[in-house]
Amino acid sequence: MPKVVPEYKEQARARIVEAAGAVFRRRGLPGGTMDEIAREIGVSKGALYLYFPTKARLLAAVQEELRDHYVGLLERQLARGDPAEGFVRALDRILQGEFDVSVWHQLVTEAIVDPEIREVLRQDARADRKNIHRLLEQLARQGRIHPAGPMEDTVDTILLLFQGTLAAVVHRGDPSDAREQLVRALRIVLGTRPARSRRR
Repeated sequence: MPKVVPEYKEQARARIVEAAGAVFRRRGLPGGTMDEIAREIGVSKGALYLYFPTKARLLAAVQEELRDHYVGLLERQLARGDPAEGFVRALDRILQGEFDVSVWHQLVTEAIVDPEIREVLRQDARADRKNIHRLLEQLARQGRIHPAGPMEDTVDTILLLFQGTLAAVVHRGDPSDAREQLVRALRIVLGTRPARSRRR
């Protein structure tokens, strides 16, 4: 039997993660079965289990892919200008409805009864904290933010603001209002003001 080269394994894994993300967005978590994901890319369910022994592990990979994409986008947006606006510009695609945040809400609901999914969310939260902390430390060293409290508290507050904003968009359906509220709240948390209101 021929050996599977590492490049092929990486490509196959990436295809599975991409297909799973599409299926979860389209059908939700309950409808996003391993059978459905296998059909999406034209492989057997057994082939999926070679890469991801459980649905929760596949969910973790989908979340990791989304997080990596978001962190890259966030780094680019924070490279210049108002940090509060940079954070929110990176969220714009979510706030404008390009990504279905209902999948995240379904994950939270499933985590209540499924310890493996609960662990996926814990790992995701730890990675989010680590990335936001790193970016805030860079901004603080550059003198672009001036948080009033410890950096860990600032990180937690920002993550809570993000979660609350996403929930508000789902419930109220008005991303522009939620966006403006988030920018104002982030400026308070980060200790910044818009350029036009700074004293000369």
